[in-house]
Amino acid sequence: MGMPVVTVAAGGLPIVESTNGFGTPVTEAASGRGVAVTKVIAPKPGLPVIFETIGIAPSFATFDAAPSTAFITLSNGNLTVTKNTSTNSGTARSTAAKASGKYYFEMTNTVKPTGSGDSLGLALTTTNDANVQLGVTTVTVEPAGATFIFSNDINQSIDLGAGAAGNVYGFAIDLTNRLAWIRRSGGNWNGNVAANPATGANGVVIGAGSFAPVVYLSNTVSGFCSVTANFGASAFIGAVPSGFTAGWPP
Repeated sequence: MGMPVVTVAAGGLPIVESTNGFGTPVTEAASGRGVAVTKVIAPKPGLPVIFETIGIAPSFATFDAAPSTAFITLSNGNLTVTKNTSTNSGTARSTAAKASGKYYFEMTNTVKPTGSGDSLGLALTTTNDANVQLGVTTVTVEPAGATFIFSNDINQSIDLGAGAAGNVYGFAIDLTNRLAWIRRSGGNWNGNVAANPATGANGVVIGAGSFAPVVYLSNTVSGFCSVTANFGASAFIGAVPSGFTAGWPP
């Protein structure tokens, strides 16, 4: 009796061709990127082959491999942005632009010296790299600081509190309904106990256009600043709101 030969594919491209032996299952196949696709769970000679779909592991955005200025260093798989000078400002931006959909991602101030002013969030693809139209500008100033939400390049007069090293900013971005919610280290969305991305309540209005992730590290501090983004490649600190995609796809 002949042995069934199975071709496992992803996106219409063959990945591997396997032939099972007596009592030996066909092993799980993976693409050249190490992405699991499908495996045969019950192949038997003379009987239909049964497949169990595992699915293609998702991929997520990163910042550009070539930063927008010479004063920025990218590391950690192009997810950590570090200002490599004590004077000049610098920007890193992703090319993963979106005009619709609902997404959740996080950015963390991994290193934030006193007096630093950073902008984290999204930029319109039609503007210069340094302009964060949608996100937060977070400042550490002694004895007081602030984290203001910006949308359409306008300060929304929403203060999420003084910025500090280790702060994690969660971004719930609804580009379909053009609304946004941002929280600092598990605080209230948009600084409002009634704001809720899952229900669409009290979101900040987003203007028209396509947006891509961006980080701007200012030159207002003598120390070095660093921000790490999580666009979905690892577990999030905060809960992903219902109805939002976990991460920012490429």
